[in-house]
Amino acid sequence: MEIHKKRLLIMAGCIALSITLTSCGESAKENKESDNDGETISTVESTPMDEAATDTESGKVTEPVKDKGTTKEPLITKAGGLGDTKETIEHLRGADENGQDAGISSYQNNSFLAIYAEDDVTKKDTALNVTLSFEATDTPRRSVKEAIREASSVIPSDAVKVKEYKVDEGRDVIQYESKLLSERLKGWYELDAANSPEFMPGTFIVILKHDEEGVFSVVVGAGNNP
Repeated sequence: MEIHKKRLLIMAGCIALSITLTSCGESAKENKESDNDGETISTVESTPMDEAATDTESGKVTEPVKDKGTTKEPLITKAGGLGDTKETIEHLRGADENGQDAGISSYQNNSFLAIYAEDDVTKKDTALNVTLSFEATDTPRRSVKEAIREASSVIPSDAVKVKEYKVDEGRDVIQYESKLLSERLKGWYELDAANSPEFMPGTFIVILKHDEEGVFSVVVGAGNNP
């Protein structure tokens, strides 16, 4: 019963996050000019692991954030993201800007959002879902290449691309596998295996959300359900 409650809370958080981002997409759409002319979002020429991390506010290339060794759990991403613990992420990105009952944690002026759950095996509050909201920055739309580069900083460093596909006119998906993630979310994947036995532990997806003006957010989530 406790497991089902956890699942419901996580699903509720994801739904709330999706509604918020969709609403932002419509409002910002009228004010910004396109920076994605001539780019096809469904075709990704390079994987996130081939690109350097960039600064979320400016889009400029920066050095990956280094773990200073003051947190209990080591990073499995470059800058704190999917599979990292809440303690580690907050050490790098600052305090949670949302209340404890929000269901979604917010950092850096709502430009970085995370949903956590305590893994049944590791017993750590670990990020199951991370969103980079470009609309909360000075550059609310990004090209596909820029969005993928941003995503490279918040996915596990050993990620291997499996496939990519289009969900609908506004969402494109890249699916990966990561051994580091399977170990960090061991309990979550063991539970998920009952429903999706065909998918390997460590499976996760990167969703590029876009309109005709470009990519306005990237969602990175454990599992394979967009």
